Amino acid sequence: MTDFPTLTLRGLRADDWMALQPLFASETGLHDALDVPYVSEEAFRERLASPPAGMHTLVAEMMLPSGRERVVGLAWLRVLAAPRRRHTATLQIVVHADYRAGEIEEALLRAALDLADNWLALRRVEMRLFAGDEARAEMLARHGFAQEAVMRRYAVRAGEVVDGWLLARLRPASAHTPAAREGGV
Repeated sequence: MTDFPTLTLRGLRADDWMALQPLFASETGLHDALDVPYVSEEAFRERLASPPAGMHTLVAEMMLPSGRERVVGLAWLRVLAAPRRRHTATLQIVVHADYRAGEIEEALLRAALDLADNWLALRRVEMRLFAGDEARAEMLARHGFAQEAVMRRYAVRAGEVVDGWLLARLRPASAHTPAAREGGV
């Protein structure tokens, strides 16, 4: 799956908040976050302990040469609750700065898309990026995402109001569907 033989992708555990908080508190994490920065420790812990309905979380963990485990990334797939949008989820991926736009981020993306396609039966996955994040946009394009919109004045980044991109992916036709097996659509 990856060149990191010690990489494990797993679900979120209650004690992960201590390992995940540094991802969000790092300079790179704050610079690239679309969420409100500087969340208090208590609010962060509560967010992870009681996720909203429809939230599915994957954690990327590496085994270090010392034998210790290190959390290096996180992916959130949130199924939209509105009945007319139930076929859609939003995806967020946060990866340690040393591994950003690399194999670990791609492994999290593949796992989240597998979850969306094969377990949650979602038709559409959306992801928002800061405009100009070419490396991430290229990685997403390799997995079927296409840019759908430029969101003008979308967020504040490093003290400036900047644009964002909305990228989306429709589930590809699969050989596992009855219509595809029968030669249909």
